Amino acid sequence: MYKLLIVEDERAIAQGIANSNPWETWGFQIAGICSNGEEAVAFIEENKPDLVLSDIRMPKMDGVALMQYLNEKYPEIKMIILSGYNDFEYLQMAIRNHVAEYLLKPTLLDEFEQLFRKMKRVLDEEAQQRQERETQIRSRESNALLRGYGYSEEYVEANFYQKDTDAYRVVQFYAQQGGDVDAVVRDRAWQYERKQSVAKLLNRFAQEDEMRSFFLCNYEEQVTGILCTDEETEEAVIENNLLGMLDAVEQASGLVLHCAISAPCGDYRMLPQCYEQTKYCIGRKLLLDIEKKVVWYRQIKDEKFDTDPGSPMIEFDEKNILKYILNRDREQLKKELSGVFDRLRDTAAKGNAFVDIHYVNRICMEILFTVSREIYRYNVSPEKLMNEHNYHYMDVFDYLTPEGKLDFLMNVFELFMKECWVQKESVSRTGELARMVKRIVDQEYRSNLISLEYVAEKVHKNPSYISKVFKNEFDCNFSSYVTDKRLEKSRELLEDPLVKVYEITEELGWADVSNFIKVFKKKFGISPDEYRKVAGGRR
Repeated sequence: MYKLLIVEDERAIAQGIANSNPWETWGFQIAGICSNGEEAVAFIEENKPDLVLSDIRMPKMDGVALMQYLNEKYPEIKMIILSGYNDFEYLQMAIRNHVAEYLLKPTLLDEFEQLFRKMKRVLDEEAQQRQERETQIRSRESNALLRGYGYSEEYVEANFYQKDTDAYRVVQFYAQQGGDVDAVVRDRAWQYERKQSVAKLLNRFAQEDEMRSFFLCNYEEQVTGILCTDEETEEAVIENNLLGMLDAVEQASGLVLHCAISAPCGDYRMLPQCYEQTKYCIGRKLLLDIEKKVVWYRQIKDEKFDTDPGSPMIEFDEKNILKYILNRDREQLKKELSGVFDRLRDTAAKGNAFVDIHYVNRICMEILFTVSREIYRYNVSPEKLMNEHNYHYMDVFDYLTPEGKLDFLMNVFELFMKECWVQKESVSRTGELARMVKRIVDQEYRSNLISLEYVAEKVHKNPSYISKVFKNEFDCNFSSYVTDKRLEKSRELLEDPLVKVYEITEELGWADVSNFIKVFKKKFGISPDEYRKVAGGRR
């Protein structure tokens, strides 16, 4: 249903229009009735209707001023002028201000119906075009996130990153035909157009279930989803949601799908690694022919080896590895990595069945992932750097000997060494910029004007650049830092029983009270009112 606002100074006429037409049949609901343009402006600011039906001659603010206001402020809101004055000047004014239609009083019911059915079609078409544009943008940005480079920091900060998200996961879907699992490589029936349709189906199901997820046919033409979850979300809940979606896709399309899901990550810059994990799971399932419809990636540290007292837990010193990369100490780096492979050989020589080629590959991937996560802080994009030199995480699987795998790791890490050295001076300069941004936020976080764009303008830098250097320096998102500052201040203000919750909301720049309460409870585990009672009991 589209929201319709009626603006008419004669109450009887307004009520007659509102009550004597089958609006729902035509696709509309009456959102409100205002008696003049001033009331309409206040209503529009608060409620954002889709369509305004307005008289011309009204007190305080007439229909001409209202149409000018809408044309300047909300050009997406359609306007129909209903007037008893057949005045050519008004008609010209309506055309100049992009008024959708101009009707003369009295208007027959058939004319009303014809006009509003037409407006419904126009609004439907525009909504579909808008949704398609938004989907294209989000697909482009999500693809870039999965690659690890090329995305807009401003877009991610404003739209992708969510304050109530603690973890991100990647899920990849693949087809099983006739009992033979096919990772969307050999199956010719599983074509790109069909994958696009499946992605649309998945997005529709996710929207219906209010899942904070987005699905797309990605740059490798794989049906992939980015899941946003909070820390309380159990794996069983995620798996049940995915199983429901798999069943729904099968019912809608007849296609039997399976899926692989990554380990969680707390930073969206790690999504490329999550995607690699799903690819690994699919390859592993092909090898082992696992019957499960949802396959989970487990980091080695989370694997359960305690069923065998002799099971290994081969560890590597990530701090040393990173230190040698940053210091360009190739000799010590190779010695450190060689030690890992030596321990693997020794454990395998003792006849431990856990240390097979699969386990060695996992160790190599974990080393690559761990180092990649760390060097983000040094203004280095590992995925972009690797791609430029035609390296990929899972290439390490192609080397069948420990020596070959060691050489591959050294080649990748030498790229990291060179780039980290290049970025060393830049990091020191950007560190001061990040601290300057932090000082601005610390001073002005209460203002509802505070945003990436606002701060970027103050320091004369691009918002995307600001977001990146802030994240690298402080290891948290700009938005998250602003939110945490406001939440800490809100606790202080709540200790004063005379200050109302809505007053705190306004003072600290929250969009609305309900949003503040939701974020506060998520952060501290209790509502603002409950916190106030606890704080009062301490006094």
